[in-house]
Amino acid sequence: MSIRERLSGNEAAAIAMKQINPDVVAAFPITPSTEIPQYFSTFVSNGSVDTEFVAVESEHSAMSACIGAEAAGARAMTATSANGLSLMWEMIYIASSLRLPIVMSLVNRAVSGPLNIHNDHSDAMGVRDSGWIMLFSESNQEAYDNLLMAHRIAENPNVRLPLMVCQDGFITSHSIENIQLEEDELVKKFVGTYKPEHYLLNDKEPIAVGPLDLQAYLFEHKARTSRSYEKC
Repeated sequence: MSIRERLSGNEAAAIAMKQINPDVVAAFPITPSTEIPQYFSTFVSNGSVDTEFVAVESEHSAMSACIGAEAAGARAMTATSANGLSLMWEMIYIASSLRLPIVMSLVNRAVSGPLNIHNDHSDAMGVRDSGWIMLFSESNQEAYDNLLMAHRIAENPNVRLPLMVCQDGFITSHSIENIQLEEDELVKKFVGTYKPEHYLLNDKEPIAVGPLDLQAYLFEHKARTSRSYEKC
């Protein structure tokens, strides 16, 4: 049975992450997404999850940590906004090119300058062609629901791409709405266990991650990513 609650969009995102219980969360604070890792860190400290929370020194490092974790075989998540996503830009493309199903909660905000901390989709549009799946949420309920679906979509063997769940900064992230939450056990069953086919810590299959990709193969790999994107 669904649980009726009143939550902000950021709280809803953090609770979805708690129910998913990822192996690794790496994040750096930036308005208006700061509350998501802040709320989630309390779940780590009180034992509600057994996630390894990595407090990094920048958003570039946050995505780098997620890439390393996911390549090693772990389920990884993060959250950011605006300039934070811009600082991740290099690693955003690396995540999709390596076909790592990282899930990110992106709280949409104007990219500076001039400085503006309010809602704008220029951050998401800046990485529109990077190979990430993008789900846009109209309400707090959709932000929650999309995060619950995210790993099922991203980790599907026919897809295997990173995914960002977008919601509007302040308009939903800080506004409280009625919401229906699913029970923890139902979410756990729905999301399932992450079982990657290839990963760095598999001693029975040594692999290289991130090799040089010259002209003969670059667009072949881009085309494969595009075909997978169509299957999501």
